[in-house]
Amino acid sequence: MEELPRLPFDNPSVLGVAPRMRALQHEGPITPVQAAGEDAWLVTRYDEVRALLADRRLGLSNPYPARQAKTTARSTMMALMAGDDYETEAADHPQMRELLVPRFSTRRMRMMKSRIEQHVDELLDELAAGPPPADLHRALSFPLPTMVVCDLLGVPLADRERFGQWARGTFDQSDDGRHSAHTFQQVVDYTTELVARKRTEPGDDILSELIAAKDGSLSDEYIAQLGNAVLLFGYETTIVRIDLGTLLMLRNPEQRALLAEKPELAPAAVEEILRLAVGGKGSNALIPRYAHSDITVGDTVIRTGEAVLLAIGAANIDGHAYPDPDLMDITRDRPKSHLSFGHGTRHCIGRVLARIELTAVFERLFRRLPGLRLAVPEEELRWQEHRITGGFDEIPVTF
Repeated sequence: MEELPRLPFDNPSVLGVAPRMRALQHEGPITPVQAAGEDAWLVTRYDEVRALLADRRLGLSNPYPARQAKTTARSTMMALMAGDDYETEAADHPQMRELLVPRFSTRRMRMMKSRIEQHVDELLDELAAGPPPADLHRALSFPLPTMVVCDLLGVPLADRERFGQWARGTFDQSDDGRHSAHTFQQVVDYTTELVARKRTEPGDDILSELIAAKDGSLSDEYIAQLGNAVLLFGYETTIVRIDLGTLLMLRNPEQRALLAEKPELAPAAVEEILRLAVGGKGSNALIPRYAHSDITVGDTVIRTGEAVLLAIGAANIDGHAYPDPDLMDITRDRPKSHLSFGHGTRHCIGRVLARIELTAVFERLFRRLPGLRLAVPEEELRWQEHRITGGFDEIPVTF
């Protein structure tokens, strides 16, 4: 019997979809693979990925959990999304969204816009004032989303650095999960204590609003869980996309020059960054799901309980959906919606906020630092494969 392709696929580049992933996409929309110790169906084409993202027959939890291979970090992720238990997911996940979606209304996010822009201006001023070379990740990509999510949760300024570092460690899959479990427990302890404090000292933040929600009936433990979901899903992916977006722009000097000349193109540039932002072996471009009933995709039947990996990175460069799919073009004429924020009932709650943050960065970055460039060869950058979300720990730049 022929051995199944095994994820993650090697990638000779620090950016972009792995060649093996592209080859499988050309062969067909769905293929069996092995990933994280279990067999799975890998779906790579735009139409099929989009349809399955909206298909209620796919869930976060495995109907047969005894068969499932899980790391501590991935188990934590599923629990935060209220999708770790097949028996309760159908009720718990919609309740979580019902409570959090109003906290991320477009109106509220746009009210945060000026504060986010102020954060970006201050961070870029500090970066420009220092001597090159500097670490863009440490100077901008990490602190900005950390500031924003801490603003949302009402985390005191003095606690933000360690709070952010704990959050990063939660999705670390190395060391048999011990580091992930330890750092996540620190996040839980801190957030639970913060919720208790806000019961007597409420502020203009999400935790205070959740305390008052449902006639004050939500427990501190549950509110802390919701707060941790906001923290862990609301900032790590934005950090990664600022880093990847900068690298994509540096790879495309004509697009970078156009953006610096016309900052009003920043929203379109952000959509291209989101579409193309795949790093390393693609750990940030796969969405895991399980079939909760049989699903037919083309000539393939996905059976109940089988794992499905939705390759949003590959789908976003599907030539059937995008002309010149590998080309970064911030002037694309009415492109299809990319799938980086998902689609359908589990569309990312924080997508408006992420777009505001990314737009604020890329409106300013290359105007404020027109000579920005990498201080090391791109191949020396190290994508952190041990984290579920991937990402870099350092982006050395000069300007």
